Amino acid sequence: MASVDLRDNNLLGISWVDSGWVPILNPGNVLDYFSERSNPFYDRTCNNEVVKMQRLTLEHLNQMVGVEYILLHAQEPILYIIRKQQRQSPTQVIPLSDYYIIAGVVYQAPDLGTVIGSRVLSAVHGVQSAFDEAMSYCRYHPSKGYWWHFKDQEERGMLASSIQEVH
Repeated sequence: MASVDLRDNNLLGISWVDSGWVPILNPGNVLDYFSERSNPFYDRTCNNEVVKMQRLTLEHLNQMVGVEYILLHAQEPILYIIRKQQRQSPTQVIPLSDYYIIAGVVYQAPDLGTVIGSRVLSAVHGVQSAFDEAMSYCRYHPSKGYWWHFKDQEERGMLASSIQEVH
């Protein structure tokens, strides 16, 4: 059984496009587009390259073992999803990463761990901001103890005293 390196390069922050292909993209040629030399997402050591060099059809990928790319979903003319997977046998594959092509621009899809991590970080940031603001209103004096000092209370107090002076 071949070993699988599940630590795929994290390319979430980049995108790739070849504008010459964009008007002619379709499900029949999207894998050829994805396999362009300048695409940083494409692994040149994959089985797709072997099939291409030997001029075989993509059906031969099912009989090979190793990394391969497949067209997972197509919503013409704008969206295509490519999956990179490790084939263990004709019936067993391990998904490694997904890529989506929107209007010809290729992006790596984030994995579930990245999405959850980002959401947790956003939530923690919001809670930390609320805590920092609440702490800015907290006051302490040894003889009085703790109390809350809100800026709008001070403004209301000044407004009330100025109204009393007028009357």
